[in-house]
Amino acid sequence: MAFLKSVTLLAGLLTLPSCMSANPAVETPKATNPVPADPAVVFANANGSSDVKYKEGYFGSGDTRLHYVEAGEGPLIIFYHGFPSFWYSWFDQMEALKGQYRVVALDALGSGLSAKPHQLEPYDIAKLASQLDALSRHLGGDEKYILIGHDWGSVLALSYAQAYPDRLHKVVGMSAPPLNLFLKYAANNKEQQRRNQYMQRFRGTTLEMLKSGNAIESARVSAYGKLGERGDLSREELELFQNALSSNEMLYAAMNWYRANIPPFDNVSDSDLWPGPEAKITMPALFIWGEEDQVFVPELIDQVDDAGPDMRTVRLKGINHWTSMERPERATKAIIDFLGE
Repeated sequence: MAFLKSVTLLAGLLTLPSCMSANPAVETPKATNPVPADPAVVFANANGSSDVKYKEGYFGSGDTRLHYVEAGEGPLIIFYHGFPSFWYSWFDQMEALKGQYRVVALDALGSGLSAKPHQLEPYDIAKLASQLDALSRHLGGDEKYILIGHDWGSVLALSYAQAYPDRLHKVVGMSAPPLNLFLKYAANNKEQQRRNQYMQRFRGTTLEMLKSGNAIESARVSAYGKLGERGDLSREELELFQNALSSNEMLYAAMNWYRANIPPFDNVSDSDLWPGPEAKITMPALFIWGEEDQVFVPELIDQVDDAGPDMRTVRLKGINHWTSMERPERATKAIIDFLGE
């Protein structure tokens, strides 16, 4: 099943009536409380290669606290995942690069062990970009770094590259274009609007809707089921992803990115096109696209090459939306080749 069909099935569960507010509070562990070791970190260290071990850390506090996992030494690479996922979706790429780079993968705000605020303001893309920049300076000072994102992590990475041109050596986006390009296209293309109706349904989803259906199990199966069937994820890895999406509250929080950043497609204005309608990517940039992915129409993907003067697209035949995990060696090779240039 294509990723588009999967998220549409999930969105179909979210049409039940609800009397609950669209912004219920989600509990976030206090920074002062003891935090047990992330099982995914334990698994990564038990199954990773070489003596370069993974360790976890936290940045910030309260409703903006981020959990991250890192390994290796050298130039800094930050990985930012998409929906619905957590840091471990980058394990294969981190394994390949940790011998030469300091690789850091986040649990995005609203996901994994990071904070899950119920207010939408922290999820605004400009706020997330500012938070990402603060984290990068915490990790590497004022040195430029490499940023890699997937899905809405790709939207953030490519948009961050537009807004912070002096912070990056290179940027890699996977499976989703920058926000300004996407919204401009979606505002005027009915087929793109049809494919992304799940985003509009997510905007109106309440926690009560999730609880009234079978949303968690549906999200797990639609997101990760095929990866398990093909052997891209082992049974133990599937359990890690299931644990990272273990409650309706967690799924609700992960949807906040859509609520904060995706307006109705018939009401897109220039103010939605952060960091600006004509913003470009000026540093070397790579876009990795699975040709079986149906989330975006091909004509929109064709336009990604125009997002910057040094932008190129690698198309992976036979690959769907999960470019970092579906036959991961292919995307990993594209990244290594790009970084080595």
